[in-house]
Amino acid sequence: MAFVLDPAIRKIPKAELHVHIEGTVTPDMARRLAQKNNVSLDPSIFSADGSRYQWKDFFHLVTSVYDSMAQSIRTKQDYEDITYDYLTRCAAEGSIYEEMIAWGSQGDAVGLSYPDLIEGMAAGIDRAQRDTGIIGRINTALVRHQPFAKVTQEAQTIAAFPHPYIVGLDIAGGEQPGDIPKYQPLFDMIYAGFGRKPGMRLHAGEAAGPQNVRDALSLNPRPTRIGHGVRSIEDPLLVADLAANGTVLEVCPTSNVLANIYGSYADHPLRKLMGAGVKICLNSDDPGLFGDSIGEVYQVARDHFGFSDAELLTATKTAVAASFAEDAVKKTLLDKIRQYESGFFKPARTQGPGLRPAP
Repeated sequence: MAFVLDPAIRKIPKAELHVHIEGTVTPDMARRLAQKNNVSLDPSIFSADGSRYQWKDFFHLVTSVYDSMAQSIRTKQDYEDITYDYLTRCAAEGSIYEEMIAWGSQGDAVGLSYPDLIEGMAAGIDRAQRDTGIIGRINTALVRHQPFAKVTQEAQTIAAFPHPYIVGLDIAGGEQPGDIPKYQPLFDMIYAGFGRKPGMRLHAGEAAGPQNVRDALSLNPRPTRIGHGVRSIEDPLLVADLAANGTVLEVCPTSNVLANIYGSYADHPLRKLMGAGVKICLNSDDPGLFGDSIGEVYQVARDHFGFSDAELLTATKTAVAASFAEDAVKKTLLDKIRQYESGFFKPARTQGPGLRPAP
């Protein structure tokens, strides 16, 4: 049975800080892109009926399945199309801001330059804003499950192309215990070459335990956000540190359960983290891979975690405040939230066509 978003949830303005751009690609979109680009996708990454992706475990998902699917995305136009498609889908569910994660190494894998990948996303961002009003920005990530020499090369490429829509730095990919400290010199390199100070956030405390979150917070500059971070709950002193410093956790509850980080929503520590004073925002992570959406995540927060409308709106306000967007953009977003509070906010009615089938 297809998910149907509750109209009351749809009306609430949403903002998302944690979503991987390739991970927004649905199986249908991946197959259409593959056909357009004459790419043969591994059939084992899809379910028997082709409606969803399938994987053995979390590491297999974020490496083999993700990388195989991403082989279908090969051109600057492809990145414009998938960005536009995702943003307009989000706008139709009431999202006003999306901060998407880009991996330059995905472009390398298909012969697409990093500038073309980023400029394709930027074109999709501009087109979606014109059509729906939604605003998008980009976080660029080092991919940790690659050889260190490759990640160093990736950092050099990032440092050399400070596109204005790139607002934050990240490290993502298959998380392993103790894998964060060695990347400090690479972040130093990027900051030195960027000419401005993008925000800092890191994936930590998802597949690995709370020590990875501690390692992330020890970097310079200290990250203001942690991607996931849910396993911080295993260390009460760390939870107290997050609360005291206002560090925002980009929580992805549907992703965490579907990837078996937690066995069920009842096992998930979202409410415990909030009860300890930790700031959170709500995110879909890889909605194409998981088959969820930002609207569904907000509905899960209500249906499974008991969020009130006020708490859902607080999650949006937290995301806007913690975003790495320019001050003028934040003002625009806060104005939209005030419109909602005054009864005048109306989500976009359109849904992105993405890549249209050939006639």
